[in-house]
Amino acid sequence: MTTPCLELVVFKVKDSAKARIARRAAQDVVRNYEGFLSWSAYEACDDAGLFADVVMWRDLATAKAAGQKVMSDPGFKAIMAEIDGLVSMAHYTADRVVETEITAAA
Repeated sequence: MTTPCLELVVFKVKDSAKARIARRAAQDVVRNYEGFLSWSAYEACDDAGLFADVVMWRDLATAKAAGQKVMSDPGFKAIMAEIDGLVSMAHYTADRVVETEITAAA
């Protein structure tokens, strides 16, 4: 059995509007990668130039393979050009998941 792998990338962008468009295009490309599960894209509330991506992979091996593929994939060229600096990038496995027992009102 494989262990899902969370990839968390926090980065600064040159132009938020251009980066947002480029990231959405990259999301459309990566959905066809081996082991890809999901990609949630975030933007900082207090810093328009700070983005965070939470990507779920089937396992660490497919996450690392995708990282290598991204470097030469033309579908990532535009977003790579908008990155102004990497703040943090790492892979994680879950220790524990706690969810609310409250359900939303209908």
